[in-house]
Formats: sequence, C-alpha cells, structure tokens
Amino acid sequence: MKFLSITLLLAVSGAAGAAAQQRSETGFRVCNPSLREIEVAKALDTGASDAIGQIVISEGWYKLPPNACTLLWAGPLQYDRYLVYAQDKSTGREWTGTVPVCVSPQAFTIRTNNCGSQYQRRLFTQVDTRRQNGWTHNFTP
Repeated sequence: MKFLSITLLLAVSGAAGAAAQQRSETGFRVCNPSLREIEVAKALDTGASDAIGQIVISEGWYKLPPNACTLLWAGPLQYDRYLVYAQDKSTGREWTGTVPVCVSPQAFTIRTNNCGSQYQRRLFTQVDTRRQNGWTHNFTP
C-alpha cells in the first residue's frame, strides 16, 4: 500500500500525551502518544459547494510512528474547525468522531463529500480550534 510521507516534528512528552487537544506553535499538529504506529487522515469542510454538493477535501494516509507528532496544516489556522481520523490497522483501533467523510484504502486526496463506490466513509473528529494560530490534537491511547 502506498502512503504519503510525513516529517516528524517532535517526540511526544508525557505532558503532551495527557491532553487531548491544546494550543501549539503555528499550524495544526497531531500527535501519537501510543506505543503503536497509526495512520492519519485529515479533512476540511471548505464551506463552498458545487453542482454535486458540499466541497470537503480529505487526504490520507499519513503514517505516524509511536510517540511522534506531525504538522497536518502549516501556518496560521484559517478555519474554525478541522477534521481528523486515525486508525491502527494492526489492532483495528480507530479514533473516530461524528462527521462522515470520504476516504480510500490507498493514499488519497478527495475533493467532494459525495462518496462513490470507490470510496468509503469514516467518522472524523471535528476539532474546534477557535482560529488559534496553532493547535495540537493528540490521539490518546
């Protein structure tokens, strides 16, 4: 399976693993305080629509090693809400929410909220950043 590469930014400290969400440096980071590698997908509801429907841009899969973080969106945050989902394929564990978003089993970028037969839906967690300059979301074990 082909995966998107990521740059590891820092190791997760015990304090970072304790909080599910917190302010951080500029950008939106996700951290994996668990002992297993996880795969992460991200999505953004653009607030726009086309002839088919609402435009949601989803992208994945980012491999995130244990005790590591990565930047999913760089720079000051321009939206109030960001969507994230993670899975541990070896155990079947998922970090889910309530917002249905299209994904694919292979590396993907999808620019619609209407899933065809080639896509699956996963329930993403909506993170309200209140347009802070930076945010960190931890996928707690």
